[in-house]
Amino acid sequence: MQKVVILEYVGQESLEFDLYNSFREKIYEKGTPLTPSMVLKFSTVAVYRDENEGELVSSVSRAKYKTYDDSLTSVYSHEIAEYLVSNAKKVIEQVEKGEIPDKSVCEATRNIIIDEISSKIDEVESIHQLRIVDDYTFSHGVNVASICSALAFKFDFQQKEIEDLTLAAFLHDIGKTRIPPEILQKPKPLVPSELEIMKQHTIYGYDIIKNQMGLPERIALVALEHQEKYNGTGYPRGIKGKEISLFSQIASIADVYDALVSQRVYKEPMTSSDAIKIMIAEGSKSFNPFVLYKFIYLVNYKSSDGIVEDPQIIGFSEDTEHEGAESATKIDSNLLD
Repeated sequence: MQKVVILEYVGQESLEFDLYNSFREKIYEKGTPLTPSMVLKFSTVAVYRDENEGELVSSVSRAKYKTYDDSLTSVYSHEIAEYLVSNAKKVIEQVEKGEIPDKSVCEATRNIIIDEISSKIDEVESIHQLRIVDDYTFSHGVNVASICSALAFKFDFQQKEIEDLTLAAFLHDIGKTRIPPEILQKPKPLVPSELEIMKQHTIYGYDIIKNQMGLPERIALVALEHQEKYNGTGYPRGIKGKEISLFSQIASIADVYDALVSQRVYKEPMTSSDAIKIMIAEGSKSFNPFVLYKFIYLVNYKSSDGIVEDPQIIGFSEDTEHEGAESATKIDSNLLD
């Protein structure tokens, strides 16, 4: 059996070979439409094909998965990017040592992100310009904060709301510092018992932000709720719709996007357009449709990739309420945690 890197086939309508799991059970029949949900599912588990069936692809060309255009300029200079990542590393190391994160460092990071985004938001041509490519552990919070800050400007939030959302996004995963490294850095999908431990990072994060740092409830809620799904199938509380704070709904979208397009120990990065397609397929199962709609149009994907023709594609309506939670295809937490 030949192991398959499913991301090599993103964009194909179907595969010309069957797929099997590690128990040699067929999980995909050749010729079946290859949906974004299938790609997502198969990218989080080990999948195989018969070596004698069709042309083999034995390795992934990293260039194929480059998520950005080298000609585009980041909103962050090299020096500022290094400073932001250094601050993120400092905060994480403080918590790992049992110390209370330095609020002044967090606020300085927030302020620079907001200043850079606000001064350059109208020049952004690609979502990648809002991201820093570095060690995921330290760059993820900066990237999520950057995207959330940009969305806050697009939503015409007041200055205090922009500041609170950006800070909340920067700290949203701080609870992972309390997760054992062997689980956090495991190079393959988590087993159920490990996943239950991983889920606790949302509760830990809320405790650190609210009780140790003494920050406002709406900032701490983003750490607690960023893994909640719009249809109520997320964690830790299984709340849905408007029960999830608006800050958390925004941060959830930025969090998923950055996780999908980032290099991880157990997966290759997706292209930006492929990540967007998967998020569109999820629609209101995972996300507030209106916020997702705003995110997609944060930059002009419509003219460049033809991904979105109409907001109805993502199920947008003013009174959208998700139905059919039992049959919903959820984004696998192993891929995003």
